Amino acid sequence: MNGKTLEKPDDPVPQFPPAVGRPLRGRDGHLEQIRASLRATAESRQGGITLLESPAGSGRTRLLQETGALAEGLGFTVIDCSAGGAWRGEEAASPAVGAGRAVAPRVPRPVRPAGPVQVQAQIDAGLRRGPVLVLVDDAQWADPVQLRTLCGLALKLLAAPVRWLLTTRTEDARSANSLLLRNLTIHRAEWLPQLDALDDRAVTELMGDLLGARPSDDVRALGESLGGSPQAIVELVRGLLDEQCLRISGGTVSLVAEPLASGFTSAVAPDPGAHLPRAFLRLMHDRLDRLAPGTQRLLQVAAVLGPSFMPRDLAEMADERPVQLLGPLQESLAAGLLTSGTEEFSFHREPIWYAVLGTVPPLMRSLLHRQAANMIIDQLGDGTAAAVHLVHCAQSDDDQAIATIREAADRLLPVSPQAAAALALRGLEITAPTQPEHIALATTATAALVRSGSLHRAVDVAERVVAGHRRAHPAGPGEGARQDTRTWPLRAWLATALLLRGEAASVPRVLCDAAAGGPLAADGTDPAQGSPSPLLLRLTMLSHTDERAALEAADEVLKDESAHERDVGTAARNIRAMSLWGDGRIDESLDLLERTPAHGDDGTGIWQNNSLWNTAWILIKLRDLDGATVMVDAVRRTIDADSNGVLDPVQFALRSWVSFARGDLAEAEQLARAGITASDAARMPLCEPHLRAVLVAVALRRGDLAEALERQGQWESTTAPGGPLRPWWAMRCLITAQVTAARRGAEQALEVLRDARHDDGLRRRLVLEDPSATAWCVRTALAAGDREFAARIADCAGEVAALARTRPATGAAAAHGRALLTGDVTLLARAVDGYGDPWAVASATEDLGVLLCGGDREGAISAFNAAMAGYDGLGAKRDSARVRRRLRRLGVRRRHWNLVARPQTGWDSLTGAEEKVAQLVARGLTNRQVAGELFISPHTVSFHLRQIYRKLAIQSRVDLTRIVCAPGARAAPAPFGAE
Repeated sequence: MNGKTLEKPDDPVPQFPPAVGRPLRGRDGHLEQIRASLRATAESRQGGITLLESPAGSGRTRLLQETGALAEGLGFTVIDCSAGGAWRGEEAASPAVGAGRAVAPRVPRPVRPAGPVQVQAQIDAGLRRGPVLVLVDDAQWADPVQLRTLCGLALKLLAAPVRWLLTTRTEDARSANSLLLRNLTIHRAEWLPQLDALDDRAVTELMGDLLGARPSDDVRALGESLGGSPQAIVELVRGLLDEQCLRISGGTVSLVAEPLASGFTSAVAPDPGAHLPRAFLRLMHDRLDRLAPGTQRLLQVAAVLGPSFMPRDLAEMADERPVQLLGPLQESLAAGLLTSGTEEFSFHREPIWYAVLGTVPPLMRSLLHRQAANMIIDQLGDGTAAAVHLVHCAQSDDDQAIATIREAADRLLPVSPQAAAALALRGLEITAPTQPEHIALATTATAALVRSGSLHRAVDVAERVVAGHRRAHPAGPGEGARQDTRTWPLRAWLATALLLRGEAASVPRVLCDAAAGGPLAADGTDPAQGSPSPLLLRLTMLSHTDERAALEAADEVLKDESAHERDVGTAARNIRAMSLWGDGRIDESLDLLERTPAHGDDGTGIWQNNSLWNTAWILIKLRDLDGATVMVDAVRRTIDADSNGVLDPVQFALRSWVSFARGDLAEAEQLARAGITASDAARMPLCEPHLRAVLVAVALRRGDLAEALERQGQWESTTAPGGPLRPWWAMRCLITAQVTAARRGAEQALEVLRDARHDDGLRRRLVLEDPSATAWCVRTALAAGDREFAARIADCAGEVAALARTRPATGAAAAHGRALLTGDVTLLARAVDGYGDPWAVASATEDLGVLLCGGDREGAISAFNAAMAGYDGLGAKRDSARVRRRLRRLGVRRRHWNLVARPQTGWDSLTGAEEKVAQLVARGLTNRQVAGELFISPHTVSFHLRQIYRKLAIQSRVDLTRIVCAPGARAAPAPFGAE
């Protein structure tokens, strides 16, 4: 149901629910007071009168409907004397109220008597059965004579168990009927509190009830912009359905149109409200029309100033004294259109601001923006604030305005790339390709788009502007270098974007085009824009495509590091450090990384060669998980501090592998999927091999070979092929071999490892990839009868351990591999204590049990029990099952889950755990609430939900609820944990 449009009435998802039958949101206090009054009437056998006065659209009628259903449940006879009955005077009829209100299908339709006499007759009949509730909605529209007679009847029956509930509108508080009802307070009538505007939570819940799915941020913002009026929210939802401008995906309802602009992006957008639904605009215009003309005008001026504004600026723009603003601002605050902070006013929600700004004619809007820009400049205010207004009114020949826009974009680049990109792109629309500022603005826009993760748009902007510059400035004889100098910063960021997109083959062309000019500051090129140099880009490209060539280039730089830029030296040091790691010289590698700056001015230019995440990777592979966590946290802080959203996949990859190494498979999977989502959003695939490898490893460890195979296929389809010179070769080779061994046996797995058979360097990379890799490779080689390869792996691990005596994991791996080769129980027992990976500990303990089987049965059983406990704690079901088989051979049986034969799909394919989760989710519980009910983690609930969705071929909680509630779904789930 991905991206499905909600259509009315054909689509069953958004069928508009009846008023009664869905929860009444935000009125718990009123319902509790009404429930207490009804119970008092039923128990005391005494009558009473309840009055309610509230604004139009606040939900009075809906409250009465809920009251009627509540009373029926308490044994009351409900008599409806509301609008539509014959007792109401025809002249007083109002189009705002109509006959035939919806009634809950679970209760009988209330009686509608024809007049006061018939009312008494119906009350008398009802009293013979029990207590009676009389409802009178919109009493302000009743015929005064009829209403007076009805009130007299209410007073007459106070000694009988008859409860009256009458409502009027606040807008008609001075009408004769409203005054008549007020007089009833003399005779023990009680008032319900006025129905206030719904708070944001109630608005969200109401919209969710109406739409049958969770509203997205944009949809929720539209609802929260309507002043908390239930009627307006209902009308909005109806309008959105009628316009077919909603879609549902993953249980969330969102707008079909592109997401609404927000923050700085909306402030510089030509028309931020261009995509607002018509239904919302109609309702907003109705709200604005109810304001005084002076208030409307002042709000329009305020909207030009932005979503937030200073009262001082508003007074100057409107040419008003502060005292003259008081009334309009108070009216706007009371209407819920504005909020007041300590120093400024703000529109309550951005859609309100969009709607108000849209009422200003475009020509006047441009003039007002110019006035605001001049005001800010005259006040010596923030140039960025002035630039926000100038993009709406500057012309291409306004050099000063364009310079202000460029300077503001450059200032924003280090702190807010998204804002810098939005401002620079708007500046590009104003300038012509022949203007010097055009290249500068394009460079800032491209750099900002790269750092914020919009790589596709960055490449598009850069290539378009470079091509336009060539056409506008054709190079004459001998002017090629001059042309390249002008466009070098833009070309450099274009090359960076291509590298991040994994298009390294396109980078040499960009570098060669710019080689003649180089990164010189000339002809208006601003070196402060921080564009990476050609050599830095070349090092980055080679480090991802050809490690050997990258090392040669890095060594050339390090021969005279002082002759190069700092970032070039930093990249070269990282390349050398990772080469030392690959040679097994672990301590030297980490020492060099510790002495290398973490990053340059923003980190984007050296994304591939950053000492922070290279150190984190090494510590993860060494299973120094505490040290790795510290480094990963530093990576996260660095990316956030530099506003480098494009590098988010890096921190997700690091965090997912840390979680996997700690044994938290659910969290590892969640983080890996979040990283893939971030990679897809930025179109930056370079971390996908690491992220998808986590998914394969998780499925393999859980023992789900079918899922591991499927994920491996996805991994291979999204990862560019590459030989041993690619940085992820060892990771890919090892995991692929493990999947192959599980499916086809040890001999086929060794075929995957064939490149490492006769290459010491590749064997070393396999050993360094994971501390448990040594034991796995030795064990697999022995199972395939290849003792020579097993010995080579064990020897390689020993050499690495000898060079890294301070690293326990390398010593444990070497001891583990040698013990498997020689059958040395004492050596293997020492290995168990050296691992920092809980799965590796369990694996070594299992191998210890295997070695003990020949002469120490009790010791073997003890080792197997410890190994099984370790595997069970990690969710490694396949490994646990293998240990149980070993115990059975020793005559020991361990209680296990019940095995239940299940189909592959459909309701009956769900395990007991999955079925229980499905039942609780269908009841409306959140993942966290389900976790609390079942004493499991929210991550486990998320995992079960994904399995449920896959088995039932659904994609949302709404679909799941429909299936669970359908006839045929089992009411009682299977025992929790059954498989």
